[in-house]
Amino acid sequence: MRICFVAYFKDEGGKGDMGTRTVARHLADGVSKRHEVLRVDIRDIGSWRKAKAFRPDIIHFVFAPTTVGFVAARIFSLYCRGARVVMSAPNPTLSCRRLVKYLKPDVILIQSQESEQFFQKLGVVTRFLPNGVDVDRFMPAASGQKEQFREKYGIDAKKFVVLHVGPVIRKRNIERLMELQGDTQVVVVGRQPYDSRLLGELRAQGAVVITEYVERIEEVYALSDCYVFPTDPGNRGASIEMPLSVLEAMACNLPVVSTKFGALPTIFNEGIEYIDNQDNKEIKTIITKMENGTSGIKTNDIVTSFSWDNIVERLEQLYYEF
Repeated sequence: MRICFVAYFKDEGGKGDMGTRTVARHLADGVSKRHEVLRVDIRDIGSWRKAKAFRPDIIHFVFAPTTVGFVAARIFSLYCRGARVVMSAPNPTLSCRRLVKYLKPDVILIQSQESEQFFQKLGVVTRFLPNGVDVDRFMPAASGQKEQFREKYGIDAKKFVVLHVGPVIRKRNIERLMELQGDTQVVVVGRQPYDSRLLGELRAQGAVVITEYVERIEEVYALSDCYVFPTDPGNRGASIEMPLSVLEAMACNLPVVSTKFGALPTIFNEGIEYIDNQDNKEIKTIITKMENGTSGIKTNDIVTSFSWDNIVERLEQLYYEF
């Protein structure tokens, strides 16, 4: 089978959604082990001709999708007539109702009940496909690694470390972590884009904010004691619906505290301590319980089934359904 993956593969100076690019890369890499795969960056018009010559059986688009995304997908599909059209929707814009009716693909791969209901009401065929995690890279810390990595990154060995990974922007609600700063050490691995004022506020209040590229991000998970994802569920654009950082933290066996964002409450009935987005005291209460060692949460076993190999295998099954 010949599959053409179309996405924003190129990182143009931090522009675009890093999470979506990561999903596209892992899906394309996995499928290419057993099928012919052509990767096309949707912005590279010159590569569209290569796609036409490739004569794909399936065109798989991996982006938000937004209104512009649906239009671009439709135009690209005209270059490869006869190919079935699959679209991953890791964080769709649910305001393009009229457009979807006319530009709908053969199937949209969704991750939340809200997205499923939206697209099905428009007559779009949907299938559920979660994101995956690299379980060979992200795994529980071995004995002595926590101390080793804290020394490497300059983190106090005695403090309880709360971690967040992602763009340093206000719609991620990262400022809520400052409620924990004190005996607890907040660590943020910042990814572009950056809100410079928020960046300054976090550092002024004692948070360790790493903005340099961290090649071995798994080491930062290993030095941490828990992971917090405080993003308001109403801020759909703040993250893809199944945040990769949450999966990575769980694969490293970190207890996770999160709002009921996107796909998380649907997929994980256990393994995540959910917090009310409006309750500022609740997050402190849960972290205090974890500091006292009374949480008892084990997350690695829960997330193992979400390895990228398993997700790609499921994707290949879906390809043969259409």
